[in-house]
Amino acid sequence: MLLGRGIAVYRAKCPLDAEPFAHSSRFVCSLPDESVWEPPKGSDDSRRKVTIMPMTPGYHTGGLLLHDPVSTIEPLVSMGYRCVAVRPRRGILAWENGLAADGALSSQARGPESDSWDRFLDEARLHRCRVVIDTESSFVLDREKAAMPSLADSNADSSQAALDWCEHWIRMAERLPGTVLTLGSGVWPRDEFSPGLSEADLERLASRLESLASFAQQRGVSIALRPATGHAISSVAEFERMCQWLPDGVDLGLAADLGEMVSAGEMPLGARLQRNAERLKLVYLCDHRWPGQPPRDLPLGTVGRDDTPIGTGELTLRRVTETLGKMGFDGPLVARVEGHCEQGLRIPRLGMQHLMQCRWWRQACEQA
Repeated sequence: MLLGRGIAVYRAKCPLDAEPFAHSSRFVCSLPDESVWEPPKGSDDSRRKVTIMPMTPGYHTGGLLLHDPVSTIEPLVSMGYRCVAVRPRRGILAWENGLAADGALSSQARGPESDSWDRFLDEARLHRCRVVIDTESSFVLDREKAAMPSLADSNADSSQAALDWCEHWIRMAERLPGTVLTLGSGVWPRDEFSPGLSEADLERLASRLESLASFAQQRGVSIALRPATGHAISSVAEFERMCQWLPDGVDLGLAADLGEMVSAGEMPLGARLQRNAERLKLVYLCDHRWPGQPPRDLPLGTVGRDDTPIGTGELTLRRVTETLGKMGFDGPLVARVEGHCEQGLRIPRLGMQHLMQCRWWRQACEQA
């Protein structure tokens, strides 16, 4: 039988080293390096070969703020990355021409920047590069506020602005099949002993996410929620809880941010990721600042506030990539290093050097 995402699973033929899925009686068989299942020689098994696609190694251009996103694709691909994540910002990728003067989204983009998104997609196609759109942009809906409005906000007008923003980029994602869009639930005030969202808050948030997921599904776009410290959904555990308020069949994925999972104490990471394998659509590979280093004084909800160059922080890269590889994860695994843009392309280059020491990452780079 097939277990999600085209992974071949045969109980009777599983070797002794088969890996069990958490809370499941199913097993994912360990396959040879080429990751292809074929019928035994001489058998009359007419089933087609099943190829397990590897994860897609990527890099987030949010850490390259001093570079034009279009110009980063070629050097990143030449380093070995096969996916590029981009976060729209003022004056970049025509976002401003997609908004009317009153902040509402207009139906058409005009002006000298109107073709920037087309140029970005053309460059991605040229280099056969997957695209991830990170919609957690700062100061795009309000020039005075860095954080996006919360999707759990009781103020419908405020949350609608965030929904309109996401819907706009879902339409942009539709123009390149295979593009994944990630979003946050928005900053949510809570005190130290707060239990999190109330039932009414969860119902409101789930309803809005259901609407957004339906909008994306109609257009063939995958969307995933990124839990983050200070947000309405601040951890993967809270994401799991929120999903209980979603009707069956709602295709809302999880964008697991490993740095945020470390901050939330969700260790071991592998067990948590395995438990959410069905919804896991993207992983942000972010190394966390080491203990004792003073935190950066940034607004709550700032993406990548604790990022440090890949391989220099707390994560055991080999273990993380091995866990994802054995899970059969075939989505984008996007390295993200915010706050070091003055070092330019040196940071993704060093990150690739560290990651190429991990067998599963190296195999993904070779097969992608």
